[in-house]
Amino acid sequence: MSEQKLIKITDNVKPDESVTKFRRIVTGHDENGKAVFVEDEICPHIKCLFNMSNHTNTEIWKSVEMPVDNSGSADDHIGDCLSTPPGSNGTVLRIVEFPAACEELSKVVMHRTPTLDYAFVIKGEITAVLDDGAEKIMKAGDFLIQRGTNHGWINRADEPCAILFVLIDAKETKGLPSQY
Repeated sequence: MSEQKLIKITDNVKPDESVTKFRRIVTGHDENGKAVFVEDEICPHIKCLFNMSNHTNTEIWKSVEMPVDNSGSADDHIGDCLSTPPGSNGTVLRIVEFPAACEELSKVVMHRTPTLDYAFVIKGEITAVLDDGAEKIMKAGDFLIQRGTNHGWINRADEPCAILFVLIDAKETKGLPSQY
């Protein structure tokens, strides 16, 4: 089980108009148990990363227990903080938009979390980097299954890249420290 760490997000930088805004549709049940749509809006949880208006994190949904309880109200459990990792028995669904290649993001930020991550490139191109310097270029439609390894991302392309991430709480990898 992983310890939840929270990164406080400030609102001093607003997302650029060019950044993709993602629509979130949520279902639930009415008082008779019938399936209903309970939400249909642009996801409100979009924050800028590294004080850059075109580098954003959109938290789509977060669960805080397994198995998930689908009764009651549809609570996204996101709040004001970015959860890295998602917390004990939790999950996070997020989309990170990386700007086109730029000087501000020319260094790879390496990190490791005690999670199983599914990364799906929605648009653009990104390079996945491992701690030994190994690299794989990923394009729209590619998946990466990230199994708690030390890794980083860098966009060397001329266009933005959007990646959908699903983070699932996992056991710590024996002998390796977490780095978030």
